[in-house]
Amino acid sequence: MSRGVVALLCAVPAEERMLRRLAGPQVRIVVMGMGPATAEHHAAAAIGDGACAAISVGFCGALDPSLSVGDVVVPERVRDALTGEEWECNAALASGAGRRGGTLVTTDHVVSDPVARTALMGLAVDMESAGAARACARAGVPFAAIRAVTDRTGDRLPDLAGVVDDAGDVHAMRMAGRLIIHPGQIPAWVRIARGASAARRGLVPAVTRALADSA
Repeated sequence: MSRGVVALLCAVPAEERMLRRLAGPQVRIVVMGMGPATAEHHAAAAIGDGACAAISVGFCGALDPSLSVGDVVVPERVRDALTGEEWECNAALASGAGRRGGTLVTTDHVVSDPVARTALMGLAVDMESAGAARACARAGVPFAAIRAVTDRTGDRLPDLAGVVDDAGDVHAMRMAGRLIIHPGQIPAWVRIARGASAARRGLVPAVTRALADSA
């Protein structure tokens, strides 16, 4: 696929840092912030600045029990859990990243409860891709998503409220205070940290392959 500038759209600075090595004349890294509304805004801005294609890149949580931590998800479509809208992902844009299939569901909040996740009915869940897909569809720009799994469908996530801000940064002192009060959350925090590390190892090579194949 011949293309111009591709925007790699990620949610938080930690994701931007791991993708930074891929930046160049034809690849722009854009930090969107967390949530579909801010993702839509920043994706539209990237298109306005000259991006000819966009890939939503980052972490996700598994909805399909067959997915393991570290697996790379290349969905066929993205669905907004709030509105029910769906957008097809461009196959050529992410063809080198891995096996394509399923639906990536976007929510406007962290779905920490395994039972609530089951109701979403998809392959995996994130908080940004539907917003980015909406902006791309409106502009007629190719869109794809490449996400790596940090937690399995049955994992209960720790309470992030007040500990992780909208930029994805963890406040160490607040976390320490939280864990002193709720030591039972320590295993969940350890599990999510290990999951992020495993996801990072698979994500960057997958995005690198996709960019090479779509050049």
